[in-house]
Amino acid sequence: MDQTLVLETPGQGLSDDEETVSRQFHFPFPRAYKIQLDLMQAIFRAIEDGKVGIFESPTGTGKSLSLICAAFTWLQLNTERASKGALAPTKGSETEPDWVVEHDIERRRQELARQEEELNDRIRKARQRMAKDRARVKKAAAPRKRLARGESGSESDDAFLVEDDSTSGQPAKDDDAAFLSPEVRALMAQMEARSGGGTNAVKPYYARPRHVAKEDEDEDEEPETTPKIFYASRTHSQLSQFVAELKKTEFGRHISVDDEEEGAQVRSVSLGSRKQMCINEKVQALGQRAGAEAMNERCQELMKAKAGSKSNRCEFLPPSDETGHALMLDYRDRALAEVQDIEELVELGKEMHTCPYFGARTSARQAQLVTLPYNLLLNQHARSSLNAEVAGSVVIIDEAHNLIDTILSIHSIAITSDHIDRARKQIEEYLRRFSSKLRGSNEMNLRRLQKILEGLATFCKALCTKASSVRRSAIEEIFTAAAVVGKMGGTLDQINLVELEYWLRDSQIARKVAGYAEKREMREAASNGTREKSAGQSAVSAMHSVETFILSLANKKDDGRVLCSVRGDPPLVTLKYQLLNPAEAFMDIVDQAKAVILAGGTMAPLSDFKTQLVPTLPLERFASFSCGHIIPRENLLGAVVHCGPKGTPFEFRFESRADTKLLDDLANCLVNYANIVPHGLVVFLPSYAFLDTVLARWKETAALKRLEGKKSLFYEPRSTTEVDGVLRDYTRAIDSNAGGAMLFAVVGAKLSEGINFSDRLARAVVMVGMPFANAQSPELAERMSYVRKLAGAVPQAARQPDAGQELYVNLCMKAVNQSIGRAIRHRGDFAALILLDRRYDRPDIRAKLPAWIQEGTRSFPAFGPSIAALSQFFRGKKGIVL
Repeated sequence: MDQTLVLETPGQGLSDDEETVSRQFHFPFPRAYKIQLDLMQAIFRAIEDGKVGIFESPTGTGKSLSLICAAFTWLQLNTERASKGALAPTKGSETEPDWVVEHDIERRRQELARQEEELNDRIRKARQRMAKDRARVKKAAAPRKRLARGESGSESDDAFLVEDDSTSGQPAKDDDAAFLSPEVRALMAQMEARSGGGTNAVKPYYARPRHVAKEDEDEDEEPETTPKIFYASRTHSQLSQFVAELKKTEFGRHISVDDEEEGAQVRSVSLGSRKQMCINEKVQALGQRAGAEAMNERCQELMKAKAGSKSNRCEFLPPSDETGHALMLDYRDRALAEVQDIEELVELGKEMHTCPYFGARTSARQAQLVTLPYNLLLNQHARSSLNAEVAGSVVIIDEAHNLIDTILSIHSIAITSDHIDRARKQIEEYLRRFSSKLRGSNEMNLRRLQKILEGLATFCKALCTKASSVRRSAIEEIFTAAAVVGKMGGTLDQINLVELEYWLRDSQIARKVAGYAEKREMREAASNGTREKSAGQSAVSAMHSVETFILSLANKKDDGRVLCSVRGDPPLVTLKYQLLNPAEAFMDIVDQAKAVILAGGTMAPLSDFKTQLVPTLPLERFASFSCGHIIPRENLLGAVVHCGPKGTPFEFRFESRADTKLLDDLANCLVNYANIVPHGLVVFLPSYAFLDTVLARWKETAALKRLEGKKSLFYEPRSTTEVDGVLRDYTRAIDSNAGGAMLFAVVGAKLSEGINFSDRLARAVVMVGMPFANAQSPELAERMSYVRKLAGAVPQAARQPDAGQELYVNLCMKAVNQSIGRAIRHRGDFAALILLDRRYDRPDIRAKLPAWIQEGTRSFPAFGPSIAALSQFFRGKKGIVL
C-alpha cells in the first residue's frame, strides 16, 4: 500500500520575535540564545526544503537541543499537514474514474488513522502496565520460566549445511528475519482478531526477503511509520546523551498515566550491536573472549535451535507460538511507551526476559525516532539487515566532522596471507564433509570461492617472491581491484564476482563455514585434552575477513585501491582494500532521504563535504550554516605567534622538528606562558614522535625542570586505559597546586577528541606547529591522486586550487579545529587559543578556522606583544579566575 504523502509548503514562516520562535520550536527554556534560534530556523528550513545541510554549532551552544527542537517541530507540523492533506494515488489508478480514486484515497487515510490510533492505544495500555509494575517495588519478581527449551548437548553437523537454493526465484531468508517474523505476524493476527477479520497470520515486512519491493507488500500489514528521524552519532555515550537531551523537551517528557493530554512525545527506540544489547550471559562471555564475530555466530546458532533439538534455544528468544508473539509485542509497546536509551531498553529486556536486541529492531518499524551508531547507518548492508528504510525520512548525523574518514574506514578491509590460508583450509574441510549433501548451485559457487582463494594465495606468493628477488625485508605496492583480480591467475577473469557477491550474502556461507570450522577445532582441542580459547575467534575472523575482502573486489570501479605489503621473516603479506570515494556510499542515503543534516561543533573547513561527499548534488539542494559562539568576544583570545622569545621563527615543518634551536625557544615560550596562564594549560603537539623528541632535548638542557618549577607536568599516555587516570591526576594538580598544571597532548589521540577541557582545565590551549599527515603514506598519496582526478573535469578557467593539496590541508585543519575547540565549553567559560606557527597567518589557512575563532584571533610577528596581550587578557578575568 502506497502511503506517500503529498504535502504543501507552509504558507507562513516562523516569527522573528525571539520568544514566539522559542515557543514555536517548543524550546524547553523560557528563551533561547539568538544563535540557537537562528540554528533551529536554518535546520527547519533545510528539512522542509529537502536539502543536505552542514551545520556548525560550537560545543556549549546547545546544539543537541537545537537539533531536537527543530527536527521534531518539523515532524509534528508534517504530521498535522498529512492529516489534512492528500495521499498520493496508488499505482495503476490513472485509468480509474476520479470518484473511484478519491474513494480509495479516503479509505486509505481512514485506515492509516485507525492503525495509528490502535498503536497509540496499545502504547497507552503498556504505559499503564509499566506504572503498575513500578508500584510493586517491594514484590520480588519471580523469574519467568524458560520457553521452548531443548535438551543440552551438541547439535548435528548438518546445522552448518548451506540451505538448498534450487527453488527458482526464491531468495534465501535472512536468519534474523526468520526469527522476527512470528513476533511481527502476531501483531497482525491480534489486530485482525479484534476487527473480526480472522486469525490468519500475514507475512510481515521484516520477514519478507530484502529484494521484495514495498509496493508488493501485503495491504493488510500495519504500515511503517514514515517519515521518521534517524539520528546517528559516533559513540554509544553520544547517543545516550542525545536521548537525555530529548527527555528535557516536551517531545521526550515522561507522560503520566493520568495525563489526558499526551502532548507531542515521540515514539523512540535506540538500536545497537549485540555487544551492547545481548542479555545472554554465555553469549556475552564468548564475545569478550573471542570477539564480536564469534558472538554473532553463537547468537545465530541459538536462534535456529528448536524445541526438542540437541541444542538449547536462547532462553530470551520468545518461541514461535501465541505466548512468544505476545511477549515480543509487549516489549515493543513498552519500548515505545517512553523515551529510553539503550541501557533502559536492555533493562526492559531483562525485566521481561525478552531479547532487547531483536526487540528494539522490531520496535523500530513503528518508531518516529531511531537512534543508531554510524556503522549501522552508513553501511547499506547493515541498513538492509536492520530494515532501516531511510526513504522519505530525515537523517541527522551528529559529530559529523569525521564523517568522510568514517565512511572510508567502514568500507575498507585488510586481510593477511594467514587469513587466506586458513580460509582455504576451512573451505576444503567443508567441501570434504558436505559435498555429497550440497544441492543446486551451492557446490558450484563453493568451488568458485575456493578458486578465488587459491588465486589470492598465488598472488601473495608472487609478492613474496618479488620481495625476495629485490632483497628487501619489506615492500609496498598498490593496485586497482581489477588489477588484483587479473593477477590472481587461472580463469578468474571469467568468474562473475558480482553474481558471487549475491550468493555470498544470501547463503551466509561464511557464517556456516566458520561455524563448522570452529566446531571442528573445539572437538580436536577436547580430544587432545586442551582448551583452545582462541580457536573460535581465528576461525570466524579469517572466513569473515576474506569474504568481506572478496566482496570489496567485486566493486571493480576506480573507487578503491588494494594496498599490498610484505614484511617480516617468514614474510607476511597484507592486502588492504581502501575505498577512495566516500560519495557513492553516502549518496545512496542522500538520494533516498527527505533531508540530511550533518552537524558538529567544528565542521570547518566545509569544502571537503561538498567536493567529496556530495559532488554531484545540485547547488540548490546544498545548505550550510555556521553559528557564532555564545561566549562574549572578550572571553576569547586567539593568537598566531610567529617566533619565540629569542626570535627563532616558529615553523615546525617535519624536517626541522629536530632543530635544537627551535626546540629550545619553544621551551622558553612555554615557560613564559606558564608564568601568565592560571590553572590548566594544554599543549598539543603533532605526534607522539615529536613529543618524545621534545622531551629528550628538554631533559638535556634542564628546560624540563624549568617547566616543572612553574606547573605540574602531565603527558598523554599511549594506552587508552591510562587516559582516565592521567586526567584525574591533572585535575587534582590544578586544584591543589598554586601554579596549576600543564598537559602535553597529541593531535589525533584520545585527548584531542571527546574530552572537554572546560573552565580551569584549559585556560589556554597551545597548538605547536601544524599536524600535517605523512604525505609519503601510500594511502594518503592514492587518496590525494584520486581527488585530483575527480577535480580534473573542472575547467582550468575556474582556477580551482589543487584538489589533492586542498585535501591535505583540510585534513590538517580539521585536526587543529578539533583540538583547540576543546577549551570553550559554555557561556561563562574563557580561554586563550595560541597557534605557534607563522603559517597560521596565511589567508588560506586562517580561512579554515571556525568563524567564531577567526573573529577573535590576532597576529603577533614578535613574541613580546603576545605576552603583553596574554597578560592583559587574564588580568581582565582575574576576579573570575580567583
